[in-house]
Amino acid sequence: MKRHEALHPLSHHHHHALVVAQQLKKTDEHANKQEQRRSVINFWQKDGAIHFRDEEEVLLPLYAQYASVDQEPIKQMLMEHVQIRALIARIRTEQRLSVEQFQNLGELLDNHVRLEERVIFPMIQEAVPENLLYLANGQFHRDSYSGM
Repeated sequence: MKRHEALHPLSHHHHHALVVAQQLKKTDEHANKQEQRRSVINFWQKDGAIHFRDEEEVLLPLYAQYASVDQEPIKQMLMEHVQIRALIARIRTEQRLSVEQFQNLGELLDNHVRLEERVIFPMIQEAVPENLLYLANGQFHRDSYSGM
């Protein structure tokens, strides 16, 4: 299913998240963990946290007006939001970071984006009237990376 134009800003955020996820998954023993930490924090502060709020406070409430949110993909999406927030909080606060922490965040972020792009967004596009998707678009933040 082609991505609805109104959801393009969120898909642009996802592209940025996939770039970050790929970098995190490639973390090895030679990586500069402090640089990786700064990269994660920068991504989260500029785009990640706001993107989650866009989905949780704009997109899902809109969807809930036209379809049940009591569905496994929606539950998985929200649980992954919690898990991603928890991993980022640990990366922000722990003094000693492991390669696995970065790799785990990268895997989760990668899988999460794919769930939203391949499953969640098509569900939303099918259920929500097009004119309301366009109205929601005006409430999405613009990604610092792409400007979308």
